[in-house]
Amino acid sequence: MGRLLLALLLILGLTGCSGEPGRFPSAGSGPEPAATTEPAATKPAGPERKPSTLIAYVPGDPAVEQTANRLAEVLGSDVYRIESGTAVEVSAYAVVLLGFAAEESGLPQELQDFLRENDLGARTIYPFVTGEEIDPAGIFAAISQLQPGALLGESLLALPADTEEITRWAQTVTGEGASVTGPGNTVATATVTPAQLQVLYLWELGNAPAQTEYTVNHGGYFDEPDFRPYITSYPVPEGMEPKGAVLICPGGAFQFRSDQPEGVEVAEALSALGYQSFVVDYRLRPYTQQEGALDLARAVRFVRAHAREYGIDEADIAVMGFSAGGILSGEMLLHFAGNTLPTALDPDYQPDALDALSADAAACGMIYAFYGRLSVGTTDVELLRAGNLPPTFYCYGTRDRFYDQFLANAAAAGEAGVPVERLQLDGLPHGFGAGGGWISTYDQWLSGIFGGQ
Repeated sequence: MGRLLLALLLILGLTGCSGEPGRFPSAGSGPEPAATTEPAATKPAGPERKPSTLIAYVPGDPAVEQTANRLAEVLGSDVYRIESGTAVEVSAYAVVLLGFAAEESGLPQELQDFLRENDLGARTIYPFVTGEEIDPAGIFAAISQLQPGALLGESLLALPADTEEITRWAQTVTGEGASVTGPGNTVATATVTPAQLQVLYLWELGNAPAQTEYTVNHGGYFDEPDFRPYITSYPVPEGMEPKGAVLICPGGAFQFRSDQPEGVEVAEALSALGYQSFVVDYRLRPYTQQEGALDLARAVRFVRAHAREYGIDEADIAVMGFSAGGILSGEMLLHFAGNTLPTALDPDYQPDALDALSADAAACGMIYAFYGRLSVGTTDVELLRAGNLPPTFYCYGTRDRFYDQFLANAAAAGEAGVPVERLQLDGLPHGFGAGGGWISTYDQWLSGIFGGQ
C-alpha cells in the first residue's frame, strides 16, 4: 500500500515552469476551445493542481452528505447534489465519486435517473455507499449497466467511515499532486533508479516537438499550458529476473488520462509478473494524436537507452494502451517508430542523443482499442502492411459499443500479415481496466514474444 500511495502522489498533477509558447505541449479534456497565443502566467513548479474529480451524491442520508463534504475538503473538488431532472457538465472531470444509500445493494431511483440522463463517457467511477450487507460487485454491475462506457474502480467506500479512512480512500482512488523538481529530472539527463519508482519528464524544457500552440486554458482542457509529458516507472520486485519492458498508455478519449485504473493498477500487476513497467502520461487535446504519439516514441527510446540498467534485452520492449491510449500506440507504430525523427512533425525541434535510437516495439497491446483514430478503427490493409507492425494482442468485451470495429480491425491487421492474438471477454463493456482476468493471458502471450517463441 505504501508504494501505491507513493505512486499516486507522484503521478497526478505534475507541472513545470511555463515553456516557450508553441514549443512545449500540453492538453486537455472537454469541449475544444481554440488554442490561443495570449501570454501565459508563470506558475510555480509545485503541487497546485488537484485531480479533476466530481463528487456527486444523492441527498437524504446524513452519512453520505457528510462524507461528500469531507471528500470535497480533502480533494478540493466540486460537489453536486443528484436530484431528479437535473444534468451536470462532466467534461472537465476524469473521476466521479458517487455517494448514495444502497437499496438491497441496488441503486436508488434518483441515481438511476442521473446515470441514464448523463453520459459519463470513459470517466472512472468510485462509489461511497451506506446500507446493510453491501455487495460491491452488485453495485458495480448495476452502475455498468447504466454507464457501459465508464471505467469502474475496484474500490468502494462503505459508510459510515471515520475521517482518516475517508481521507485515505480519497487519496488512494484519485491521487494527489506532486512536482518533479531538481536537476536531472528528464529522460535525457536523469540517472535511472531501476529498483525504485521514478518519475521523469520526457522532453527538455522549451524543446518538445509540436505543431499546436497552447498558452492559455480557458477552462476546456484537462492539462494546463505548462503541463510537461512524463513517464513513471514501476520496477520488477527485488530478486525477480525481468522478462522485458512494457510501456502503458491510459485512455480517456484524448481529453484526460485514466491513470489509476488503466495505468497504475496495470503497471503494478505487470511489474509483479516480471515486467519493467512504465506509465506514459502523454499530451492530450488541444494537441494532436501525432504529438502525443511522439511522447510515446520518446519513452520507448528512453527505455531502450537504459535497457542494461533495467536488466532487459533492448529488443524486448512492448507498448500497449487502453482505448485512446491504444490508438496512440498504433499511431506511434504506424508513423513514428524506428528512426523517424520528431523533426518529421516539427522542423524546429532540436534532436538529441536519444533521438538516434529506434522507437520500434516488439509487441503492441490493444486493450479495447484499435489501429486508427478516435472512434474509427482502420480496415486499410495496405496502410497496416506498410506500417510493418509488431505482433498485436487485442482484448475486448462483447458489450463494448466498438465491438464490431475491434473484429474488423483485427481481421485487417491479420490480412496485412500482422501476427494477431484475440481475447474476447463475454459480457464485459468498454473500460474494464485491469479487471476482467485478461492480464494472465497477456502475460503468457508477451512472454512468448519476448522469449522468441
